[in-house]
Order: sequence, then structure tokens, then C-alpha cells
Amino acid sequence: MSENKPGSELFLKQTVDGKALVKVLWTGGYDSTFRIAELSRYDIIIQPYYLSDRKRRSEAFEMHAISEITSVIKRNPETRCRILPLEIHKVSEFKPDREIVEAYDRLRSVSYIGPQYVWLAQFAKSNPGLELCIEKLASESGATYCISRNGELRKINSGDLAYWVLDQENSNKDILTVFGSMHFPIIQISKMEMLDGYRIMGFSEILEKTWFCHTPVRGEPCGVCNPCRHAIREGLGFKIPSAGLKRHEFEMKYRNLFWFKFWKKIRYRIYGY
Repeated sequence: MSENKPGSELFLKQTVDGKALVKVLWTGGYDSTFRIAELSRYDIIIQPYYLSDRKRRSEAFEMHAISEITSVIKRNPETRCRILPLEIHKVSEFKPDREIVEAYDRLRSVSYIGPQYVWLAQFAKSNPGLELCIEKLASESGATYCISRNGELRKINSGDLAYWVLDQENSNKDILTVFGSMHFPIIQISKMEMLDGYRIMGFSEILEKTWFCHTPVRGEPCGVCNPCRHAIREGLGFKIPSAGLKRHEFEMKYRNLFWFKFWKKIRYRIYGY
């Protein structure tokens, strides 16, 4: 993993009134909130973005988390940053970008990445430098794995800020088309390392307010959606209620059986998870 060359300006942050402007895709989740909390200690300007998808059942929970976390950070005496009002953009208004769609399809044929990365790439293309808060994972799927398989990361030290970008010379065209406009501030940090970071920064209250479940059940994390499964696997099972943990245990036990795939489809139609 190469360092940026001294004096390189290709991937440096924009500035406003002499202060770094950090554009963060914020969902109110565990990972992106960690980055917001981390940035709050710097004399910078944060522009948070939220991409609204009408199909996303967790949107109200995420918006609530963002509102509460923003209030906590602004009240904290150690906060030095200025957080600009959240910008919300509707995914339904994005026009398909053929180049991005075709590159995404080729990447997905080799290693799985979620369909959301099509419109994330489109948004980042018009907002270069957007921070995407994907974390270090050991699994052979997901965006982090796809990036490591198809590209090389370059570390950027911009003032006091550190983050990673795709090396333009040592990454293939498809991965650059989808992820080349983004910055990756926590791609070398695991969830457990972030857990320690939350506590060291004194942000345990924020940690409790984060939201990551895509298909909540009676206002609580379901335990079986992809973010819930990742959280449990990465050691964050304490954020899942007992009912969600039981669902997770049941799914892990029977997920490879023939009948379970049909049951899962029926369950989603009836219960929404």
C-alpha cells in the first residue's frame, strides 16, 4: 500500500475559508458515525450527505440517529468542527450512467458488491472526494474485498487528516469507474478497533445511538439483514436485541437447507425482514 507522493494535490481535500471541507456520506450507522466523531476533534468543516431511497425501510431510523448524534457532537466541549446542515439527495432522481453500470456489472461478476454502489458511484462522480466509510473486513465479498482485488490503495496525509484513495496507476479501469472518485477514511480499521476508538474519544453515548439495521422489526434491529449479520460477526452482537440474536441463530442454523430459501421469501413478504 503506497503513500502519496510529497506535494501531490490530486486527492487533497477542498478548502473553505482556509479550512478543510470533508464531505461524508452519513447514514447514522456505526462506521460513518465513527468518522464524524473522529473528525469532530479537528478545526474543519464537515458536509454530511444522505442518499434517500424510498425502498429503504430503515430510513426514518437513520435520520433520527443522525439528528440525535449531531446534537450530541455539537454539545461536546471538545468539538472543534463545524457541521453543515445535512444534504439529502433522492436516489430516484439520479439518471443512469451507462459507464458506471457496465463497470459495476463486470466487478459484480467476479466478487459480490451491493446494487447501492451504482448510485453511490454516480453521486460521487459529481461530488469528488466524497468519503465512503467502509471498514476493514476479512470476508471475500463486499466493497472492501472488491477494492483490494481490483485496485491498490494509496494513503493520503492532508494536513492532520489521513485517508485512502485508489491509486490511479495501479488499479483497473472498472474499479476506478465505480470507486475512483471516493475517499476511504476507515478502510484499514476494523469494527472492534472503532469500538475502542469510540470509547477513547468518550463517545459511548453516540455509539448507542448509531443505527445499521436495514429491516427493523418492531423498532429494533432484526438480526438477519446483511448489516446485522456483519455486526454480529465482527463482535457487535451487544447492539442486537435478544429476539434479533435468536433470529440470527435460527438463520445460521438452517440457511443452507432447501426449504429455508422459500421460507425466507415468505417471511419477508409477511413480516418485512
